[in-house]
Amino acid sequence: MSETENRMQRLAVIGGTGLNRLSGVEILSELTVETPYGPPSAPLTEVMLAGKRVIFLPRHGKGHTLPPHRINYRANLWALHQLKVETVIAVNAVGG
Repeated sequence: MSETENRMQRLAVIGGTGLNRLSGVEILSELTVETPYGPPSAPLTEVMLAGKRVIFLPRHGKGHTLPPHRINYRANLWALHQLKVETVIAVNAVGG
């Protein structure tokens, strides 16, 4: 496995509303990670997306239960760090 392929396995996506319903995603495992800042927004999910292993974290929790001011950003990033994630793609949208 090349270094580029190895790095791609350390990719995480922090998603907002609806991103957890992407088509073509195969769920591999659910990971519970403890952090010094408390629990992350939700258990992290390891998925297979386009042939690559990706860690997915729903920013607003399972079922969109956390409002923006309750998101524990420190815990979310610490949990990803614990899983040796090097690249994070954070997808968001602003609604009114």
